[in-house]
Amino acid sequence: MKNHFIRLRHTVGGLVAGILLALASGAPAQAEETPVPMQLPSFPVQVNGQKIDNEQRPYPVLTYNNMVYLPVKPFADTLGLEVTWDAARGLKISRRERPSAIRPTVESKEKAPVSRRYEAVLPGFPIEVNGKSVNNASEPYPLLLVDNVSYFPMTWRFTRNEFSWRTDWSAQEGFQLTTEQQKVLHCIIAEDTEALYMEAESNRMLKVNKDLKGDPSPIDDKVKAGVSQLAENRKPGVPFAGDSKQAAVRLGDSVYYNNIELMSLKPILEKAAAFYESQTEYTNKGLDVQSKIMKLDDRTVLAVISVSSFLHIPAPYTPYTHEAFVIRDGKASSVPDLTQVPTRIVRNPDGSFWIASEAADRMTSRTPNVYGQLALLDTSGQLHGMNTKLGEKDIDLLASTADGLTVKAYSDRFKAYHDSFIPLDAEERETYYHLDLQGKETRLFLYKGAGRGYVDSKGHIYVVDRQVNRISDLTSGQSRMWWDYELKP
Repeated sequence: MKNHFIRLRHTVGGLVAGILLALASGAPAQAEETPVPMQLPSFPVQVNGQKIDNEQRPYPVLTYNNMVYLPVKPFADTLGLEVTWDAARGLKISRRERPSAIRPTVESKEKAPVSRRYEAVLPGFPIEVNGKSVNNASEPYPLLLVDNVSYFPMTWRFTRNEFSWRTDWSAQEGFQLTTEQQKVLHCIIAEDTEALYMEAESNRMLKVNKDLKGDPSPIDDKVKAGVSQLAENRKPGVPFAGDSKQAAVRLGDSVYYNNIELMSLKPILEKAAAFYESQTEYTNKGLDVQSKIMKLDDRTVLAVISVSSFLHIPAPYTPYTHEAFVIRDGKASSVPDLTQVPTRIVRNPDGSFWIASEAADRMTSRTPNVYGQLALLDTSGQLHGMNTKLGEKDIDLLASTADGLTVKAYSDRFKAYHDSFIPLDAEERETYYHLDLQGKETRLFLYKGAGRGYVDSKGHIYVVDRQVNRISDLTSGQSRMWWDYELKP
């Protein structure tokens, strides 16, 4: 090609994991460069788990200088792409809002001779990817044309940053492409002796063997009702439930419970006063103070004070704060790391307590800015904030036993929640711990990714991946992934 060379950039196991995607544009090539030859690959090619019958396709996978090229026309739906072309605006390729869950076509009804020659040239029309103009002539791997079929380069910045795909290479399996998957498997909620029960898309519930062999199978409504009860029964501890006969009271600028001062309201009052003094169009309606009180044992009470300020802002947007206090032997202590209303209380055999506030469900919650928080009240009355101790924003309470808790600790939930379009090989990490009754942690497993954890009755830790339909048994080291098209109803 005249003054233009396509060079290798990304190598995986000695082979470039680049991808070029083709569309039959129906337009003349309009290219002046001398054609350059392309070849059929000498290794297997897989798209979303399907091995491509490459030698008999009219638009086959090709290589140029060891760069892998995939035809887009038969794969556009599987890859989750919208591809359009017209003479005035050229070629536009964009990511669809949702993946398609369509099985890749592995072979074509039309047959192409193996001996066919393939030659590529540069196109002469404009190109856009996800609404961004591409300066094709300056690209290290430009869009190409083969027999008037448009081939667009999926280099690292396209596969990873634009389309959230993953590419892999091995000598045995060859080149493997995993596109963004429609999420079908959500989380494990219960079990029996042989199987795990999972929540799935479209309000379905599926049964999966604990050894991860076989495929997930649907269950009927009668079984589903029983599984929901099992799920509720297996939750650690009890819900944090307030006593309607108990309440904290506001006296002046402080909040008291049984004549014990819990907190001063002065900082909140002063902040509000300064705001209303500068913003005279709003009326200062004061503060709303609510409390939730729960007796933990004969010596111990847990009190949560919720203060709403700036009441001119209507609910649910009214600013608020939560403060948690343990009251023991006439003294009140603030619970570290707990800035939300607790959701569960776990009483341990030695008389200590775990106090947990559960994180929002990233898949369904409308309140993603709710963290998973955990504190320990030990037998001596000392309080330990476990988020600070583990250095993580979120802690999920998975299971409790007589000697402690199994938890998942992580800090990237907001990144995952607010931007679900993250490359499949993004650097996310979640750590599973055992916490003993003194708050000492023992690291069990590091999960490279993000997922929903579950601990079964034998102590096996399972993870349902957030991005793909994969279940991993961290304890045994087994893992199984299903493609979205395999799990369609």
